[in-house]
This record gives sequence, structure tokens and C-alpha cells, in this order.
Amino acid sequence: MAKDLELPPVDEKKVGSLYSKTDLMKVMSEYFNDALPRAGYVEDHFWINIRIMLCVACCGFGMYAQFGTKFPKDRHMLALCVAGYFIFSGVLALLDYWVISMSVMCIKVGEDSVFVDVNLPAFSHEVTLSLRSRAKKVSQKDSIGKYFDTEGILRPANVFSDFTELLRKYELKDSGKENKKNQ
Repeated sequence: MAKDLELPPVDEKKVGSLYSKTDLMKVMSEYFNDALPRAGYVEDHFWINIRIMLCVACCGFGMYAQFGTKFPKDRHMLALCVAGYFIFSGVLALLDYWVISMSVMCIKVGEDSVFVDVNLPAFSHEVTLSLRSRAKKVSQKDSIGKYFDTEGILRPANVFSDFTELLRKYELKDSGKENKKNQ
């Protein structure tokens, strides 16, 4: 079941511009990365570590091609380095698109690795908070104004209460309890 936790102590977060999608997403991301570990949720680094390993492989191919080969003499090795770089970059792009997506972090909920997604479409005031794993996905759409005051300061109580409500829905999904409550 969802942990009944009080609001974790986190430094005040202020957005630079209330009209900047990037600034709003950055502050929301920073809040989740600060608050959830303090609230007792364990961060799962598996997919991020895979991403880092792919980036290291790309850099290794590029570095060897730049400093370990001479152009006319090592033409075939240079071609292999270029091909390896693009293959690993392609796998990295697929990982970003299909697995990591809009995730700001990944936490452990029971045995599941659950991605915490924040999506704010361009030219929209509606932000979507989602929890997703391989088997389940729950989301909630609200106005970004619910989470920020007029001065651009994040309202952590609203963000955290919506997160805990989403977590409760996530844990109840497919367990039969959600269907009984809705009837």
C-alpha cells in the first residue's frame, strides 16, 4: 500500500519564468529528485546505468577513431568506429524514446521499477503526472497553476499529495480493489 508520509523537507523551488516550459519542467524534476528519496522511496538506477554505458561506448568509438587511427592507413578501422558509434547511438535513441520517455526518475514500488513521468505539452497549461511500469500505468492531468503560485514558487504540498494519490491508484490497479471502490 502507499506509504502514509508527511511532506518531506525540501528547499523552496522557484521557476525562472512561469511561461517557460523548460523552467517549469526543470523545477518539477528537481522537486521529485529531492523529495522522493527523502520520503523513503528507493531510486532505481538500472535504466540510467544502461544509458550511461551506451554513452560511454559511443564516446569510446569516437575517441578511438579520433586518436587511435590515421586516415588513409586505417580506413577500415575508422569505418568500423563510425558504424559502431551510429549503432550505439541508435540503440541509445531507442532506449530514450521507448523506455525512459518523459521520466524524471525511476523508483522502486514493491518489486516494480516505476517511472515517474512529467509531461507538459508545448503551448498548454495542463501537466500530466504519470506512474508507469511494464504492467501498469496511471496518470493525472491538472493545470500547472495548481503546482506554482503567481511568484513562480512550487507548491510542494500539492505536488506531493498528487504523487501519493497517483501511487495509491497505481497500487490498487489490477488488484480488484479499484473496481470495488468505483462501484
